[in-house]
Amino acid sequence: MLKSFMTILIAGLLACTLSSCEANDETIKLISAEPSGYKINLYSHPDDQEQANDYMSALLNWKTAQEDDRFLSFKESTLSSDDINISADQLPALVIYKDGELVQSISGNNSDPSEIKSTLDNTVALSNNKNS
Repeated sequence: MLKSFMTILIAGLLACTLSSCEANDETIKLISAEPSGYKINLYSHPDDQEQANDYMSALLNWKTAQEDDRFLSFKESTLSSDDINISADQLPALVIYKDGELVQSISGNNSDPSEIKSTLDNTVALSNNKNS
């Protein structure tokens, strides 16, 4: 009887451990740039890039609107969903930090590229911006 209980207990603990690892450990795609004290991060699902197209379009339009866009480079990497404070249903998400402090974030699938670009224009003050 004790053996059966222990076997069930161990099997239950193992199942809980495995299922929690699978549920929380998702790979997230990160596009980032760090211009003039800012950190701009775009988080998205790597298997569903279509949902992030509006964000990518806005970032490209914003980058090309800069007077000298050569100083502004974006890097691509991946990280675990456990490493960010954004739930999977909020992706894609654009998060902007200034000197380590969160200053703006936009998330979700239904964001208009012109609104995203406007947010970037109004939030990130670069000395080489055509609009400044």
